Amino acid sequence: MPDCPMIVDTPRRIWRGVSKALVGTALLIAVAVTVPSVQAQQAQNNLMRIAAVVNDDIISVLDLEQRLRLAALSSNLNLDAQTRQRLMPQVLRSLIDERLQLQEATANSVTATDQEIENEIGNLAQRNNMNANQLAGLLASRGIDIQTLRNQYNSQIAWAKYVGRRLMRQVDVGEDEIDAELARLTEVADQPQKRVYEIFLGIDNPDEANEIRSNAERLLNQIRDGADFSSLARSFSQSGTASAGGDLGWIAPGQLPDELDSALQSLSPGMVSAPIRSITGFYLLYVTDTQTIGRDPGQAKVDLFQLIQRIPQDSGSAAKSEAIASLSQAKSSIASCDALKAFGQGRPGTSVAAAEDIAVSELPAATQTAIDGLQPGQTTDPIDMGSAVVMITICDRQDAGLTLPSREQLNARLTNERVELLVRRKLRDLRREAFIDIRL
Repeated sequence: MPDCPMIVDTPRRIWRGVSKALVGTALLIAVAVTVPSVQAQQAQNNLMRIAAVVNDDIISVLDLEQRLRLAALSSNLNLDAQTRQRLMPQVLRSLIDERLQLQEATANSVTATDQEIENEIGNLAQRNNMNANQLAGLLASRGIDIQTLRNQYNSQIAWAKYVGRRLMRQVDVGEDEIDAELARLTEVADQPQKRVYEIFLGIDNPDEANEIRSNAERLLNQIRDGADFSSLARSFSQSGTASAGGDLGWIAPGQLPDELDSALQSLSPGMVSAPIRSITGFYLLYVTDTQTIGRDPGQAKVDLFQLIQRIPQDSGSAAKSEAIASLSQAKSSIASCDALKAFGQGRPGTSVAAAEDIAVSELPAATQTAIDGLQPGQTTDPIDMGSAVVMITICDRQDAGLTLPSREQLNARLTNERVELLVRRKLRDLRREAFIDIRL
């Protein structure tokens, strides 16, 4: 991966009009004056060219160049010719979508305030362990004007407000739907679940499928070359999870649509899927971890008897080996806590201690490992504890109950899923109704 700072949680941005696109470009111009004047003028004219027209708005080549640099910085990529070629189609598509979102929000009298924008820039700087001036300096060192972030946040905040005011009101999750989801989660609670991140690229027109697949493959190649998945998700994903770096959370079997669920089963931690075709677009899935979250083994409660045979410090390793061999031989005859107690009471140099209603997580790590999966009446192998050899019999065991989301959490999740569908449909409609002229 390139040796450069990486901006995390990069917001989306919008730059409305050519006149605003020229604001804050002194750094770029200062670089240009070091070349012959004719070449400088040609370079400046190239930046002034129109990359795309979106209704009444213009996306300039300068807009596109700034966004390319920001995407490369946020994803920790070196913006060489190959990377530029891979990223440019998706960067331009993201810029077009942002213009459409900002236009729709503005048409509905929804805007972002200057204070909201500056607050988000401050938060971004803080997450990267710097202040706003340091962040602006870092961007300037990469040829990126801080106005890029301001305009991105302008679009992001306005669209989020629009979604909250116009689309969320259309969603109502019923109590019966929450009951059904709780029942489904109960059925799969003890199955391994995976922490999943996504990048989603939508398809509005079937004729675009090949182009969108190519965009997904370009992003996949960037990830394989060392790009940060979450940073690419923030920059390019068209899912509602983009602002969270594509984080879908812990996913149980059957929770995703069939085509995604099937692909997910073959992914282990650290793996990224090939582009997955769905009805609405293409997905990239990334798995970072696995766990069984239905029950927490550490919260199981046990009653146990523990036999402790101390090994004198001056007795040498032979005495410990003899003790381990003797206890191993006796294990087969110990089928209850009473049997362990009786065995220990008749054995020189040993003691037996009882523990009741103790959480497994409170026991030493070696003991947790030894009793893992043991049921009442079963006994561990001898455990070498250094100055002693220990053997444990489980008297009783109460496994932890299911750990399921609350009804409020499920309501929020189901609501977000439905709002996500509405957002995708709205953006699809905006694209279909818009005048979009790509000139590159």
